[in-house]
Amino acid sequence: MSSSDREHPGYEIFPWNSHFETGIELIDQQHRKLVDILNRLGSHFSCADDVQFRHLLQDLLDYTHYHFDAEEQIWQKYFQGQPLFDNHHQAHELFFEQIQEFWDSGDEREQDLKGLFDFLTRWLAFHILEADRRMALMVHGIDAGLDLAAAREQADAQLSGPVAVMVRAMLETYGKLSANAVELIREKEARQRAEAQLRALQRSTTKDVPDA
Repeated sequence: MSSSDREHPGYEIFPWNSHFETGIELIDQQHRKLVDILNRLGSHFSCADDVQFRHLLQDLLDYTHYHFDAEEQIWQKYFQGQPLFDNHHQAHELFFEQIQEFWDSGDEREQDLKGLFDFLTRWLAFHILEADRRMALMVHGIDAGLDLAAAREQADAQLSGPVAVMVRAMLETYGKLSANAVELIREKEARQRAEAQLRALQRSTTKDVPDA
């Protein structure tokens, strides 16, 4: 098996789809990058190399910090001084606090990581689908000539009704996908370890058999 196969076992913690696109190219590019790092992190869920896992988690946190800064620069141009912007910034700060709590919790590693992946998946899905898309729709409205109040009203209308139902369904689905993907990754890596042990045992047995 190649190193690529080991790093990307085929089970995504967070499958990307077009519903997560905001229409703001920079933000969408960075969201896809975050999702890619999260999926690579998930592929190391059962990895015995805790140093490698921590390195990937640090990559995720570093890039998230970079993304939040870039995103807030965009929002700031449109919503500076508005509670909407302040609340969004606070949500970003709380994200890092939650991650630190998971990392410092002292729980059993596997159980702790299940909670971590569940939090990361649900938080990212909700934040993109609800907060980022709403603010992006308002940005598009303002760019089209609406004032802030009208842009907010238009965004609320666009995210209501069937769209709101779809968002709730996606949030529930992504929570389940995260749990299922983690379980599949763990089972696959356990099987790979067992197969490696069996091959080693077979080589050892063959070596110990005396020549006829």
